[in-house]
Amino acid sequence: MVVLLEPRYNRLSELPALYYDGTRLVMRLNELTDVLINFLKQMTKENPNLLTVPLEFKVACFTYKISHQEALQIFINYCTIYHTLKPGYTRLYNEALETIFQYLELKRPGTEPVVNQGSETQGCLLAILEEVIENGASASRAKKEVAKQVNRLIKSTPGTYYPKSRKLYLDEETPLELSKDFCAMCELYECHPAEILDYYMSRISIAEMDSRWDLRIKEDNCSMYFFMATVFNYLQQHKELLKITNEEDEFLQEVEEYRLYLYPIKNLAHRTRLLKEFYEDYYFSVNPNELNYAN
Repeated sequence: MVVLLEPRYNRLSELPALYYDGTRLVMRLNELTDVLINFLKQMTKENPNLLTVPLEFKVACFTYKISHQEALQIFINYCTIYHTLKPGYTRLYNEALETIFQYLELKRPGTEPVVNQGSETQGCLLAILEEVIENGASASRAKKEVAKQVNRLIKSTPGTYYPKSRKLYLDEETPLELSKDFCAMCELYECHPAEILDYYMSRISIAEMDSRWDLRIKEDNCSMYFFMATVFNYLQQHKELLKITNEEDEFLQEVEEYRLYLYPIKNLAHRTRLLKEFYEDYYFSVNPNELNYAN
């Protein structure tokens, strides 16, 4: 006699892991895996401090040998109140901030930068900007003054839009440290840090980047520019990662051959979709366990 499990379980506590077939106990692996996946997805929905990393972002990080944690931490660290106020262009800081403003524009069309809004704290920040412009204050002094106002903002607000621990998690053991500046911006713009990071990750696609390059279509994605530029800097600081294994060399050759194969395809969306599948196939071949969590 075989005692079968019910076809679906929503909670781990409801799942009988074994059934008896008269001679041995058999683990219902497929069903257990389904329940675990559903449980993890539900836990992510219920815990706003747990990020879900999209597959394309995973593929990009894996391809360029940087961890999800490192890539996201770099983005967080480049988002500063000072560079929101500072006149002119500062490479990478401006791209990080532009990513935030693009998200805010999607979320609330018409949202203005910090210096154009009217709260008391924002007024103090604006006064510092005016001092920099009119009185020629040094950049170091301006940064210190802005830092004071950021600390003031963090201490005086209840932390409505960011976790008091100032941490988000990729899993239970992999934290992201939220800078005071990043938390302050979340308070100023009334959005949770996960919203901004979700948007940033959604903008990263090496398949679209390569397709645009091959079709000579201008890349206007500031988030993608930021990702590639900071990854390049990261690899320069960790030169041991620049060493190519035989397997990686074979993959790079396959990439070049496949991009040549796609040459007749001039439609950006079609070409991007095919390259996306190609990169994902390679990613799963090296990381087969990720198949269980693929979207």
